[in-house]
Amino acid sequence: MEIEVKYQTDQAQARQLFCHPLLAPYLGPAHQIPMQAVYYDTAQGECAAAGFVLRLRREGETAICTAKGGRVVDGVARRTELEMPASSLEEGVCALLRRPDWPAAWRAPLEEPLVENARMEFTRLAAEFRRGDLAVEVCYDQGWIEAGGKRAPIGECELELKQGAEKEFLALVDQLQQALGWKPWETSKYRRAQELMR
Repeated sequence: MEIEVKYQTDQAQARQLFCHPLLAPYLGPAHQIPMQAVYYDTAQGECAAAGFVLRLRREGETAICTAKGGRVVDGVARRTELEMPASSLEEGVCALLRRPDWPAAWRAPLEEPLVENARMEFTRLAAEFRRGDLAVEVCYDQGWIEAGGKRAPIGECELELKQGAEKEFLALVDQLQQALGWKPWETSKYRRAQELMR
């Protein structure tokens, strides 16, 4: 289960987040990761209709095929996230379908021909926050989304729970939001791509 909160930001706001006294004493070294992602669905949109998104993403030297499904409630995204290392979409889909935890409702769309419908390229600045049993990935993504023959910028910060209690994570999120005056942004990158397609 992926649990995260995101915010629409620029570089100056990202610096605010990474340097904030609630985070900075507990943050490890920040590192940059180049990301290239291609999203797929059937021509009839059957993956979206079944409630999941399929992508093949290169993260630095690593390629990962991922399926994600879930929703955002009160600014907090809670999603099923299933992923497998894969050098191609075909390899990734075969590996995902072999997973014993692959949802039955997600199987039929992957047995149909898949087409690319969105592409993204961005750089992720990431650092790990660790305090006691709580581990959180703190990120800033900057780049672009391309879909439907249109392009839109990416500029967003994310906080993702990696380890520890959700209650403690949400308490940290609430403290940061109050201190920075930020409100969660509930529109995912792929939802923005869908808006471009429309």
